[in-house]
Amino acid sequence: MATVVRVRKWGNSLAVRLPKQFAAQRALVDGSAIEIDDLKLVRTKPRRRSPYKLKDLLRNYTKPPKEMDFVPVGRELA
Repeated sequence: MATVVRVRKWGNSLAVRLPKQFAAQRALVDGSAIEIDDLKLVRTKPRRRSPYKLKDLLRNYTKPPKEMDFVPVGRELA
């Protein structure tokens, strides 16, 4: 099974962090030199954070009444 990692900005460059288990299986430690030959990148779609869409959430929304009871709780009136 493939592990999905994100490319992140590191200074003016891009970087990929290797998961601990991946590095351990290959005996990689801080400062290890690696050679990249015929690198294969598999781009994946980012996961949606929520299965809900905004338009679906607002479908049954009704406007609040013009006047609402408001009781200050903190420093709202300060």
